[in-house]
Order: sequence, then C-alpha cells, then structure tokens
Amino acid sequence: MFVLDEADEMLSHRFKDSIYDIFQKLNSNTQVVLLSATMPFNMLEAINKFMRHPIPILVKKEELTPEGIHQVCISVEQEEWKLDTLCDFYETLTVTQTVIFINTQRKVD
Repeated sequence: MFVLDEADEMLSHRFKDSIYDIFQKLNSNTQVVLLSATMPFNMLEAINKFMRHPIPILVKKEELTPEGIHQVCISVEQEEWKLDTLCDFYETLTVTQTVIFINTQRKVD
C-alpha cells in the first residue's frame, strides 16, 4: 500500500517529479491511497495516470475521524525530547497499526 497524505501539496510542481518517480516504481498490484482536502487538477492528472479504477471517498467535515480511530496529539516543549516522548508513549499502546505524522524529512531521518 502506498499512502500519500496532503496529495494536493505533494503533487504540486515542487514534488511532482519525485512523486511520479515513486509511482512508476510501485508494483502494479500496489493499492494507492491519495488523501487531500481539495481535488485540484494536478491531483486528477495523477489519478488518471497512475490509478486503476479509483474510488473517490468524500467525507463530511463532521465525520473526519471515523469510529474506532483514536487520535493523539502530545505537546512537547523541547525538540530534543520528542523522540523519547514518542517512544515512551508508543510502549503504552496496545494497537496493531499506527500512523505517525512527521512534518519534515529531517525529523524522519
């Protein structure tokens, strides 16, 4: 599965070539999920180019967090405490799947 969050931004001119390179390297059976609050032309172009039989799912604003999904946001005062805080928190979880959003590539590395 390949998930592209904020797809409208990621498919902007700044990242378009990199994202297209990723799409071309995916196995043809890879499920692709594009998430976006908007549906601009550049996203429609990518959908038509790389997805087979896409199914649009439109969500009402009041239903943005589906039943069974638990979201957590932890405010950490010092940048250097973030990884330890995340690791400590993660140890308390009993779920089998987790998505962690990080806002810069530098932090991911």
